[in-house]
Amino acid sequence: MKRNIIKLVSSLFTLTAFLCLAWNVAAEENYKLNYQAKIKQNDGTIEIIAGVINYVCPKLVPASTKICNPDKPVESAVGVQKYMEQNWDKEEDDIEDAKMPELLNKKAALQFWDAVEQFKLHFPYREKAEKAAEKGDWENAFLNEEMAWQYLVKCASRGIFAKKIVDGE
Repeated sequence: MKRNIIKLVSSLFTLTAFLCLAWNVAAEENYKLNYQAKIKQNDGTIEIIAGVINYVCPKLVPASTKICNPDKPVESAVGVQKYMEQNWDKEEDDIEDAKMPELLNKKAALQFWDAVEQFKLHFPYREKAEKAAEKGDWENAFLNEEMAWQYLVKCASRGIFAKKIVDGE
C-alpha cells in the first residue's frame, strides 16, 4: 500500500512537472506570437502617424521654411519641432512660453510639438524589444513593444488634435 502511494505521488509530481513545462512552452510561444503581432501593429501605427504629419506639417509652418517633406515625415516632424524651438530658452520657460517664429497655427503647432516628444519616447522600448527578441526572451520583447505602442498612441492622439485644430474642428 505504501509503495502504491509513493508511486502515485511520484506520478503526480511527474505529471505536474510536465504540465508546468508545457505551460511555459505555450506561454513563450504566445509571447512570441504577440510580439510579432505588436510589431505589425506598431509599424501600421507609424504609417498612420506619417500620414498625419504629411497632412498637418504644411499647415503649421510657412512653405518658405522647406521643412515639410512628404517623403520624410519623421524628419519633417523633427524639423517643425526644431523650428519652433529656435527661440526657446529651455532653462527658463516651457515651450508654451517660448517666443515662436512665424507659425500658421500656434495652437496646433504646440499639439504637434508634443506629438513629436511622445514619438521620440517609443524608440528605446523598440530597441529593448529587439534585443530581448534576439535572446529569445519573448515575454520582455512583447512587453517592451507594448510600451512602445503606448507612446505611439499618445503621439497619434496629439497629432489628431493638431489635425482637428488646423481643420477648425
